[in-house]
Amino acid sequence: MKLPELKYYIKNITIATPVILSFAGQALVQVADSIMTGRLGATQLAAVSLAGTVVMNVLVLGIGLSIGLTPISGNFWAKNNFKSVSIYFQNSLLVNFAASLILTVLLFAFLPFLHVIGQPKEVLEITGTYYLLIAFSVIPFMLFLAFKQFMEGTGNTKLAMNITLLANSINIILNYILIFGKLGLPKMGIDGAGLATLVSRAFMPIAFWYAMNRDTLYKKYFLFFRKTHFSIKKQIELIKLGLPISGQMSIEFLSLSMITIMMGWMGTNSLAANQIAQTMISLTFMITNGVAAASTILVSHAYGQKNQEDVRKYGFVGMHISLVIMSLLGITFFFFGEEIAMIFTTSKEVISISGKIFIVVAFFEVLDGLQVTALGALRGIMDVNRPMIYAVIAYTIVAIPFAYLAGFIFNWGEMGVMSGFAFGLLTASTLFITRFHRKTSNSRSLFINLGHEKKGLL
Repeated sequence: MKLPELKYYIKNITIATPVILSFAGQALVQVADSIMTGRLGATQLAAVSLAGTVVMNVLVLGIGLSIGLTPISGNFWAKNNFKSVSIYFQNSLLVNFAASLILTVLLFAFLPFLHVIGQPKEVLEITGTYYLLIAFSVIPFMLFLAFKQFMEGTGNTKLAMNITLLANSINIILNYILIFGKLGLPKMGIDGAGLATLVSRAFMPIAFWYAMNRDTLYKKYFLFFRKTHFSIKKQIELIKLGLPISGQMSIEFLSLSMITIMMGWMGTNSLAANQIAQTMISLTFMITNGVAAASTILVSHAYGQKNQEDVRKYGFVGMHISLVIMSLLGITFFFFGEEIAMIFTTSKEVISISGKIFIVVAFFEVLDGLQVTALGALRGIMDVNRPMIYAVIAYTIVAIPFAYLAGFIFNWGEMGVMSGFAFGLLTASTLFITRFHRKTSNSRSLFINLGHEKKGLL
């Protein structure tokens, strides 16, 4: 297939840019947390890493569940069926709220068992309150995601960006005040970072509701809200589409979490270095994830209009853009890994270990970009079950075992552990891209499940 016309790249970038800024803003808060807590010491940095890893592994289930709304609303929006968009949005709010309560209870219940994953004692001693605060913030964040995924399905990515960036600014300012005890407040350390996260996330759904009510274009969606529109059938449709996405995302994050746990087995400095690398991985992933989100939106619109050519073009355009972005970022990590680590810590040992890890990260950045944009395209055509199976293969059968072998059996240390994830990404990107190519090559098989207004989504 020849390269798509320039207009496809421009449209993807136009929609992706606000999403990238929104995602990057969230990642920058993590960067700020790591920089500020890193100044308190390697133990505090490791505690933030541990708590953040555990909470994110549970939260990612909710994130994946919420993403199911985007291709559904995008599909109906492309057909000008705004009432159906509103009804699914209403049901998504209920699904997300119920899921947030379940996830929060699970996180609270797991706190007494953090010691079983073999982390340093001094890290566990200071983790508890920070962990509970960010765990509780899952509830407002899940409500925000319902607003965000609905809005992105309609092609509007700017409102979520504005709210996210404002919330992130609040978070960073509160971080500084609460962590270090400014403006006459007591010095809270990492607990201050947790409180700042909770406050900023509580702000997000409130701001979204207020902004939509002031905009006549989007206020109409609330006018369709009815008690009778709550539908178990539609909630099941959202869950059936969202759960495989949750499964795929949680498996990938589980793989990264196992990398973090293995780094912890090597000591506090290795865990701190891993936190620096993971923070930057998260930042770059958020950038390419914005491109993937744009692919989901544009592919879902083309899919709703039964335009096979545009489905393929928008899917592969996203992959092309990610390839360029992640290549440039990989080169940066390869040559400036230690310099990046110096931003986070003054420990020479942590900086040295970080530099080695960044060499491996540099090589898998491209693979990470390709796999997530291919996934975004597959979600646009509501193909979610097979990718979850592929994720199991890539991240559990390939990545985790190889990470252990390379790191501990072959004694390649931190670089060996991180290389396991690189092999998982290679497997995932190959499988996802091949799947999208095959699914979109034939228009008859591509649109066979379209027509869910009468038959149900799946």
